[in-house]
Amino acid sequence: MKAEVSAAIEDLRKQFPAATLNARDDGQGGVYLTVEPVALSDRFVPNKTWVGFHIPAQYPYADIYPMFIGGDVRRADGQGFAPPVTAGHAFEGRPALQISRRNSMAQNGKQKVCAKVLKVLDFLERSA
Repeated sequence: MKAEVSAAIEDLRKQFPAATLNARDDGQGGVYLTVEPVALSDRFVPNKTWVGFHIPAQYPYADIYPMFIGGDVRRADGQGFAPPVTAGHAFEGRPALQISRRNSMAQNGKQKVCAKVLKVLDFLERSA
């Protein structure tokens, strides 16, 4: 695992101190990572889930995309999700909802995995 990827995992440990982080080496210097639990608001049932993603070896000069949350998450109001949140996916063998929020400027500057996770969680709260 590259030093930058390892540092990103440590940043996530600080951002989510109560969570368990499970990392699987991708064999190229990056990792597949699951952070669990992550709190959601009461707009979702359940209101805690996991978030998963791949941190590529090119990090921090690569986007963290796509991201996934537990496939059992539903909107509390009964409405279905609409793109860019789509059902029917899997991450690390677990049913998942895929959240497609690409940073088109990722190649132009350093990315922060914590910022990306928080942006996606904020997107869910505001838009999903």
